[in-house]
Amino acid sequence: MAVCAGLVVMLLGLAACNQTKEVTDHDIDLIDDIGLVELLEEEQDVVIVDVRPDYRYRTGHIPGAINIPLPDLNPNDPRFADVDHIVVYGDGPRNTLSHAAAKKLLAGGKVLVSDYRGGFEMWKRNDHEIKTGS
Repeated sequence: MAVCAGLVVMLLGLAACNQTKEVTDHDIDLIDDIGLVELLEEEQDVVIVDVRPDYRYRTGHIPGAINIPLPDLNPNDPRFADVDHIVVYGDGPRNTLSHAAAKKLLAGGKVLVSDYRGGFEMWKRNDHEIKTGS
């Protein structure tokens, strides 16, 4: 019994060390195509993150976007150090990668994170410029 109690105390201590902010769907800022275009025209300190796998990014992505696949996304990434606003996107509105990425960044302490729910599908459909390669 003492071993079990000790194990519980140790696990609680580890959980306290790894606390993150609890994030719900209501905490996520959704941005549409018009909003993203305006943001890119106005704001200097914005990073666009394509959270799709690398091979999808290389076949086409939003100009200026960096590729960080969801499993590799880290709120403490140095590329986010001096950034006011992070916008994440995936394939399209039915893809949940960007939503999960926004939650991950918000839970990790980032303040202004937006999910471009239209994703790359919407970007292409609206005839915006597309970059290929890495």
